Amino acid sequence: MKIDRSILLNHIFEDDKKVVLRNLIDKVETVINKHIVVSTDFLDPYEVYLSKSILNKFDEIKYTISGGYHSFERSIIYVYPSYLYDVDYGDIKKLSFKDNEDIKHKNVLGSLMSLGIDRKKVGDIVFSNGYCHIFLKSEISEYVKYNLTKINQSNVKLEENIEFIAPVLEYEFKKIIISSLRLDTFIGAILKISRANAISLIETKKVKVNFKDETKPSIKLNQGDLISIKKYGRFIFADVEQITKKDKYVINIKIPK
Repeated sequence: MKIDRSILLNHIFEDDKKVVLRNLIDKVETVINKHIVVSTDFLDPYEVYLSKSILNKFDEIKYTISGGYHSFERSIIYVYPSYLYDVDYGDIKKLSFKDNEDIKHKNVLGSLMSLGIDRKKVGDIVFSNGYCHIFLKSEISEYVKYNLTKINQSNVKLEENIEFIAPVLEYEFKKIIISSLRLDTFIGAILKISRANAISLIETKKVKVNFKDETKPSIKLNQGDLISIKKYGRFIFADVEQITKKDKYVINIKIPK
């Protein structure tokens, strides 16, 4: 079976996402023609959303999404023939080292990249129960285990089979008052910067809404949206507490700690 990629991708406009989805379609074609189980690299939630829009068009296959633990963010998709029920989900490995207050998420990721590891091969990096846990594609786990020995000038020893306890997410809560629910207005208020600077952040692709690059300052935000701003962090639009007599919005914001 040969799949017409142009039709399946006509609703995708981001070039980098088209690459991800072309690779996915290649895997679907392999599953249909060779009747085997395949898996993607790690995808962010927006890429998973787009992938599902493709996968749901094929009756010949099924798929399962996994990130290695229950509350994952980055995940891989297993694709397999529709008649299979018992599938080996062994493509994710977890390596752990004892937590060190001098080591942050960016340090771990940076050290992995310095080893030549493709970001797509790395899932979530989670600090929990006194350890840092790194979820990886199994194909690189041995290499990482024996080559990642120092992070941010601290020696580390990676171990397998360390118990993983998913962390309880903690948030800082903040309240802002804005004149509209536009993205640029929201960013200007939360960062306490001018509207012009907020627009600059958006138009230079430093802002994501629900993991999708957003370059339109005028889009309207919705309750529950996750706004990520490069170098500033993440902000969750929790809810509108009230609308004032002057038609301003009192917004509650959750900021992950």
